[in-house]
Amino acid sequence: MGSAPRPGPGGKPLPRRPGTTRLPREAASPPKKNNLPLVLGGAGGGLLLLIILVVVLSSGGSRPAPEETARPVAAKRPDAPKPPPVDVSALEALGKQKCQAGLDKIRPRLNPSPDAPQDRVRADLEEGLHLLKAGLAAYDEAARKAGKSYDLAEIRKTQQRAFKIFCDGIEAEGQAACDQGLKLIQSTEAMMVDGARLSDADKARLKADLQKGVDLIRDGMNLFDRSQQVSGNTFDTTRYTKARKAAAMKIGELK
Repeated sequence: MGSAPRPGPGGKPLPRRPGTTRLPREAASPPKKNNLPLVLGGAGGGLLLLIILVVVLSSGGSRPAPEETARPVAAKRPDAPKPPPVDVSALEALGKQKCQAGLDKIRPRLNPSPDAPQDRVRADLEEGLHLLKAGLAAYDEAARKAGKSYDLAEIRKTQQRAFKIFCDGIEAEGQAACDQGLKLIQSTEAMMVDGARLSDADKARLKADLQKGVDLIRDGMNLFDRSQQVSGNTFDTTRYTKARKAAAMKIGELK
């Protein structure tokens, strides 16, 4: 139902304004429910779940490796005491004494006077070389045992000079003697084959030639041996040895 128009001045009713009909006031709607706590609660739970997932993924989803058990470290053994140095003083003294004695024998004979007897010169050189050989051997043994080194260059140089004078001389004489003895024995081969038909004079001559050949080879090989004793040089004496043995056997038959 509409309300009656209000009277205006003079008691006349006021005309109505068009389109101004007042609508009834709507009943007040209930207040909207605040969902913020739920949203916040849901967001907080999601955030917590996300954190857990990140932690799990970052750890590889595997169990943590067990801690390694520390291995006991072996106690370091103390260094073994170094052995005392080898005492080679006796060898050094021997080497010095022998080498000095050898040099004293050799040096005067490196440039001998022309009138000096050859046998005496050779004897001194030979003795000196034997002394040097023994002295150098003592030094070599000391060096091997103690790991030392010795300045022996001058001594070895003198030794080589003595070799040149002594060894070259007696080796040449030894070769000549052996060759002469071999040639003499070979020259009697025909007589040795016909030994049974030889006269007594021929047998005596054959025996003398064979003995001379044997003696020459023996003397020559003795000279080779003297050189070898001081220098270590070796010689091929096979043919001389065979000839001497054959001659010695024939001499035994001619007796």
